[in-house]
Amino acid sequence: MRSAGDLVQGGLTEDLGSSLRVYFVTPQGTWPVSRPASAAARVQQAMDALLDGPTAAERARGLITQLPSAPRPVRARTAKGRVQLHLPWLVRDLRPGAVSQLVCTAAEAPDVGDDPVIEVFEPGMPGPPWPVRCDESGSAVPAHQGASS
Repeated sequence: MRSAGDLVQGGLTEDLGSSLRVYFVTPQGTWPVSRPASAAARVQQAMDALLDGPTAAERARGLITQLPSAPRPVRARTAKGRVQLHLPWLVRDLRPGAVSQLVCTAAEAPDVGDDPVIEVFEPGMPGPPWPVRCDESGSAVPAHQGASS
């Protein structure tokens, strides 16, 4: 859990028990906003809300998304204390802010534990997924780098 003084905490107005945190981008980095949530499959709801982009009010405050339009949905699910993200894009084709949006939104979903590893799967790429975490600044980092001590 991030401390109250970290940049990524601002902008939250709802109790996270009934809402999701979705990360958008500002010139200063990623920034979370709240979205309503139902009880089931919250990590998938968070990904769907992320792909919907910022609201008009959020855009007026300077929030944007760096995610390109998706040829198909991002699929997310929890598995053994991890989140599996199946992307419709190759990571190399995404801006770093877009990757952080995806990873941090997945990491902060209410049905995910503290400091989860996010396994990023790319279409058509053989081998294991990329294990990453969301660090205190709201950036995607290698899983070993973002681990809590």
